[in-house]
Amino acid sequence: MTSSGTGDRVSSGRRAVRLVRRLFEPPSYLRGGRVLWVPAGLSLVFSLLMLPYAFNVIGDLAPDHRAWAKGIGVSYVVSYLLFVALGETKSWIVRMSMCVMLLVLGAALVFFVGLQNVWVLVFALCVISAFTRATFAGSVVVAMVAALAIAAFMTGVIDETLSEMLLLSSVGIAMILFIRLVDANAELRRARDRIAAFAVVEERERFARDLHDILGHSLTTITVKAGLLRRILENSAREAEATEAREVEQIARQALADVRGTVSGYRVTTLAGELAAAGTVLRSAGIEGRLPQAVDDVHPDARELFGYVVREGITNAVRHSGARELEVRLGRDWVVVKDDGPARGPVHKGNGLRGLEERMAEKGGTLSVGRGPDGGFFLRAELPTDHNDGAKDGDTR
Repeated sequence: MTSSGTGDRVSSGRRAVRLVRRLFEPPSYLRGGRVLWVPAGLSLVFSLLMLPYAFNVIGDLAPDHRAWAKGIGVSYVVSYLLFVALGETKSWIVRMSMCVMLLVLGAALVFFVGLQNVWVLVFALCVISAFTRATFAGSVVVAMVAALAIAAFMTGVIDETLSEMLLLSSVGIAMILFIRLVDANAELRRARDRIAAFAVVEERERFARDLHDILGHSLTTITVKAGLLRRILENSAREAEATEAREVEQIARQALADVRGTVSGYRVTTLAGELAAAGTVLRSAGIEGRLPQAVDDVHPDARELFGYVVREGITNAVRHSGARELEVRLGRDWVVVKDDGPARGPVHKGNGLRGLEERMAEKGGTLSVGRGPDGGFFLRAELPTDHNDGAKDGDTR
């Protein structure tokens, strides 16, 4: 009973950590390595525009409060500008820490400048809304306005602060809706790119199939007929005609081999094609897919092999994992496929995984499979290259 209770507590703790991590994951429009210099610049410009008013407010404070307000104000401005610069980091702990620090500094600043100046919290709301999930941002807006309303009511300044709280509510909601719109547009662009890549792969497959069905059948018939004619002529002792028939048969066989080789080339596995197809497969299976939006950072020589890895990882997740979420991460010479399915004992390698190991061994690479620390199945493939992009932080090994 004791070990069972301990295991339940550990499992509950892991679920809680996973929930918190999801709340602080960045919106999808931030995935891709873009630095948001425009928001940073706008925040800085807005800060400069508000400086005269801020100086007037701080100048009316008592001398002991004035020094504290100046120090906290500078820290607050630096914090939200730093948040803009670091908001794209993959570490959810960094974003959570920045949110807490912004809210604490903002609350401390309001304490010194008074509830009549709660507009200073607009900066914190905007930055938090831009770099966290809408669920968390909305909760922050509601909690912040409710706390301010209670404080204003208890101190008897509800009339003076009502307009400020309406400002905070409207700006917070507008920012959340704006970010959701930007996020939806980014998702649409990625979906369009995946559809385009999938359409190219599908068209190549269709062309290869038609080429094989039409020319392959005709050339096979020509080869058989030429061979039959050659044997008839050889039995009739007509060597000259038999020689010509033999050459026709050889040409037909070579043409058939060329067609099959061309078809095989068109049907080569590509990483972009597998990622495009993975989105459709995962949605059909009810699994949320977190897939890379581009393969440009992957070494060109590794893309075909990594396509097989992604295909095998997706297939295993759909068939066996019972997962709700699957993530694919890419580096220059590595790929990781990880799902959050429940742990079901040790991993047994089937034909697919053994085949992948053989492919990786031929290229001098390694294939790792196993269970993650929070459960689930992970598949990691890595090739030796001269240029390691160093993007392995946060990998599951």
